[in-house]
Amino acid sequence: MLDLYDVPYVGCDARSARLAWDKPSAKAVLQEAGIPTPDWVALPHDRFSELGAVAVLDRIADRLGLPLMVKPAQGGSGLGAAVVRDATALPAAMVGCFAYDSTALVERYVAGMDVAVSVVDQGDGPQALPAVEIVPRNGVYDYAARYTAGLTTWHAPARLGTDTATVVAETAIAAHTALGLRDLSRVDLIVDAEGRPHVLEVSVSPGMTETSLLPLAVQAAGLDFGKLLATLVGRAARRSI
Repeated sequence: MLDLYDVPYVGCDARSARLAWDKPSAKAVLQEAGIPTPDWVALPHDRFSELGAVAVLDRIADRLGLPLMVKPAQGGSGLGAAVVRDATALPAAMVGCFAYDSTALVERYVAGMDVAVSVVDQGDGPQALPAVEIVPRNGVYDYAARYTAGLTTWHAPARLGTDTATVVAETAIAAHTALGLRDLSRVDLIVDAEGRPHVLEVSVSPGMTETSLLPLAVQAAGLDFGKLLATLVGRAARRSI
């Protein structure tokens, strides 16, 4: 709609936003670009019902192994997401997921450090800000852990070795670029025990609240948040001239 009325805005265009918003589609693009992302299955609710829950879930568990991460194909903030460590818990996780979306994304769970990398472009191409390490008190970065003060500890920059931090930053920029994003994004990753990053999802509209990760990354980079936003707004305005 903004494009239709020639209104300048910060962020990617509608096509790229739709692509990033749909996790299975985004993961397919990342995989095609050679960017590591956990193996997955996208399961629409109607197919889940038609084929039979038990048979489908058994096949998914056999293919991907346990543990698994179940989440809505579209959505954010950890709503409808669950870690499944035992096959008997998978049906309930699917039901909870389908309450938020008609398609479930079931992916192989990767253990490791949960990090978020904000990518910004101030005119010199996309640059990765310092990774933010996420340590939820209960071990799961769910809705409550994201938005309730005191339930999560963040380390900015993340406690990564120099070489690993470089690879994580490069992976985040590659994901941002592969999805055709611009101005800013936040790439969520897991860094496994061998220091290998795995892209989970990409947000084209990073949060900016007191518990959000972009402001933490900006602070860790030694940047002024207000000036950064002003730069992004200025670049967006110039695109319309």
